[in-house]
Amino acid sequence: MTRRTSLVAIALATALLAACSTSSSTTSATATSAPGSASVSTSVAGADTAAYADGLCTSIDQWQQSLTDGSQSLQDSLGSGNPTPQDAKDALEAYMTSAVEDTQTMLDDIHALGSPPGMEDATAAIETALTNVKTLFESVRSSVQSIDTTNPASMAAALKDLVPQLQQGAQEISDTIDSIQSPDLASAIDSTPACDSLSSGSP
Repeated sequence: MTRRTSLVAIALATALLAACSTSSSTTSATATSAPGSASVSTSVAGADTAAYADGLCTSIDQWQQSLTDGSQSLQDSLGSGNPTPQDAKDALEAYMTSAVEDTQTMLDDIHALGSPPGMEDATAAIETALTNVKTLFESVRSSVQSIDTTNPASMAAALKDLVPQLQQGAQEISDTIDSIQSPDLASAIDSTPACDSLSSGSP
């Protein structure tokens, strides 16, 4: 795909790594403290390619911003006062729950765009990749829920283990999106102003 199409993949990775940095911050706070995935349905046919590209990038941009804002708020809350291990666990679990819900909202919005004629495979691949994002967040949330808060050092180690899980997931999903072959969709993304915003948050 073209450079700007790659930005869609980069935006997904950036949002996932925002969650990754949240896990890292929670680990630090804990170390210094006192002791489902939905299946993808067949896309509704009939969407215009330009409208689809605009809706796709708008949805991803809003989702990315929501995760980034949530990550910053969580880091700010953990950086103030003296949160206990349970406080840190509860805060991270709440963040991951919001991430799951935000991802489902993004999936619903993108699915509602339909699929431009002849692009059913590409749009289905996009929805599958985004469903994998939700599954990843659900998996991380489950891992957080199972953490034992009675041992801060052990909890910090468990949280640290979540970082490579998110990093690997971000890379795999980014690669999947970037490998989708659809010249018409790539051209639409290249010429869609809504997709410009994705580059501002990209590494």
